[in-house]
Amino acid sequence: MSRKRKVLSVKNLDFSYNQNKVLDNISFSVEEGSFISILGPNGSGKSTLVNLISKVLRGYEGKIEVGGRDIKELNPKDIAKMVAVVPQYTNPGFSFTVAEMVMMGRHPYISRFGMEGKEDFDAVSGAMEKTKILPFANRKFTELSGGEKQRVIMTQALAQDSSILLLDEPTSHLDINFQIEFMNLFLSLNKKENKTIIGIFHDVNLAIQNSKKIMLLKEGRIFNFGSGEDIINRESIKSVFGSDVFIGRNPVTKKLYVSPVFNPGDDQGISSQKANKYLRVHIIGGGGAASPVMNLLHSSGYTVSCGVINTLDTDIDTAQMLGIPYVAEAPFSPISFISQNKNIEFIKSSDVVILPAVEFGSGNFSNLVSVKEAISSGEKVIVIDEKNIRERDHTGGKAEKLYRRIIEDGAIVVKSINQVLRYL
Repeated sequence: MSRKRKVLSVKNLDFSYNQNKVLDNISFSVEEGSFISILGPNGSGKSTLVNLISKVLRGYEGKIEVGGRDIKELNPKDIAKMVAVVPQYTNPGFSFTVAEMVMMGRHPYISRFGMEGKEDFDAVSGAMEKTKILPFANRKFTELSGGEKQRVIMTQALAQDSSILLLDEPTSHLDINFQIEFMNLFLSLNKKENKTIIGIFHDVNLAIQNSKKIMLLKEGRIFNFGSGEDIINRESIKSVFGSDVFIGRNPVTKKLYVSPVFNPGDDQGISSQKANKYLRVHIIGGGGAASPVMNLLHSSGYTVSCGVINTLDTDIDTAQMLGIPYVAEAPFSPISFISQNKNIEFIKSSDVVILPAVEFGSGNFSNLVSVKEAISSGEKVIVIDEKNIRERDHTGGKAEKLYRRIIEDGAIVVKSINQVLRYL
């Protein structure tokens, strides 16, 4: 297998604004055909890095090489032939037509007093066809919608015919339909034309879903650089962005996705400081019903366990992400006696058992039996009755009958997850 050519190399890069260091000892390299996303909070140096690579900014220390050539030795036209930038927004200052805006991308190839040639018009036409803006080629740029304007800016970069595309949050202010359209275009350029894509993205999930590698920037330094699978985790996101998140998998693409952790307890006037951290709570899981309860109680400071949950269930992903002990069962299998006994052990060692709005079938009916044993032995049981049990009973009425006996025997019934905290 042939080794890929290195198209960008950054070594010991330092940069300061008015003696305030913005980038500190940045070093990395990029191979041809890569798709790299740069992530980090505001002020971490993302846009500064892109502006230095494209030679918009100067006065740095260190070395930047594009195509093996030091950019300090290259003039702006030489740089533009190798690197094209797609910014968040461009204001041309004059009322140019769409076609005129796109033709500006051919500036590196036209001499100072020269005229556009056939090659330039062909490049512009081809780029406009790719981005589907040929129908409004003669419209004024100022008359376009935000999404249409951004598409023109993207087309201008394509007409530039550079091997590297630098994207400075090009989708941050666009509707979701435009975001998807743009990402599909970037992916197509990367896979079909071997364009090297280096992009700053505001949406972490957008970056994870499409990138081959991700760079995390924090306070002007590279916190981590590698594949999403290797570097995107709860700890790294919390360290870089200061936010607590869930890291799960998209059920369709099987790729990682990031979701923020909220603390609904604060909405109820109950903070984690008031929670009894020594109170052990066991949650009955299944079909993702336990996930929001685990999040609520864990973020409020309680000691939580969960079971019995299927190994393909999102509840198990949540338990693993939060570090909550659980009882698992093989996928598409009924709960075994071993798993049921482990679940009962968790229940016996807990102070409270919570039964969320789980769907019941023959496979997980023993979970309901375990709750009945808990309340019969005098344990405190809270039932979250968010959805009518008849709609969740797939056992021909057995689950509903046992469910109602649990309530009759003294279980506390609440209508929403947030009400749980009042009874702990």
